[in-house]
Amino acid sequence: MTLYLFAGDSLTEGVYGESYVERVGKALYQGWAGLSGEVVNAGRGADTVRSLLARLDQPLHQYRPDWVVLAVGANDVWIPWLTDRSFGWLLWSWYRRAVDGLRPTTDLDQFAALYRALVDKVQQAGARPLVCTTSPIGERLVSPVNRRVARLNGVIKDVAVECGVPIADVWQAFVEELAPLPKPAGYVPGEWLFTWLDRRRLRHKSPDEIASRRGMLLTFDGLHLNNRGADLWAYTIVRALAQAQGLPVGEPAVDLFDVRLPPVART
Repeated sequence: MTLYLFAGDSLTEGVYGESYVERVGKALYQGWAGLSGEVVNAGRGADTVRSLLARLDQPLHQYRPDWVVLAVGANDVWIPWLTDRSFGWLLWSWYRRAVDGLRPTTDLDQFAALYRALVDKVQQAGARPLVCTTSPIGERLVSPVNRRVARLNGVIKDVAVECGVPIADVWQAFVEELAPLPKPAGYVPGEWLFTWLDRRRLRHKSPDEIASRRGMLLTFDGLHLNNRGADLWAYTIVRALAQAQGLPVGEPAVDLFDVRLPPVART
């Protein structure tokens, strides 16, 4: 049985919003495009490329996966953007740095070197890496923060080409959905309090309900996923996995993500 380990930040962990990893697991269960196997979710909220590199040995050793899906980088842009605008987020970042060494990497050359080390670590463990670009921060693609995300995704793609590993271009998939919108929603939670309130709202409302109220298409807060966004992440990944394994790629069944399965294993 092929084992797929997913390593990334809160989008991978899937605690806030909808989980794309669970959808990939369901696609494997249904045998979409001839794929099969099981998934393990090693996502951790707020992970940066540096913190993921520091902790990746443990799940690699524990699970000995056949594939590792690397989905990290958003927080290397997002955390600096937040801390420049909010004292609450600045305090949070100081606390996380002191407790677990969480530190974003803003220099793109350093980011490339750390991402390359991630790919090397996966390969040295005997697994095949699949590299993912990250989705936008906020649904307005022309915002200053998304210009930074676009540059970072360019670095991720360059590393994938340099290392000769397959890539799931989630950024491009989101761009194709968001670019035609005449007036994309501008909501981005710049204050820690807004994020805290959203997490309380999720106890009583679905991500889709919150997204609908804000006029958002793929996320409910500009970053974390609603159903449509999680479907798009999952489809982009399973399509890339099928292509990487030389399997015929078609369109997913309408009910691809509607089957009932046991919970995804988590580290």
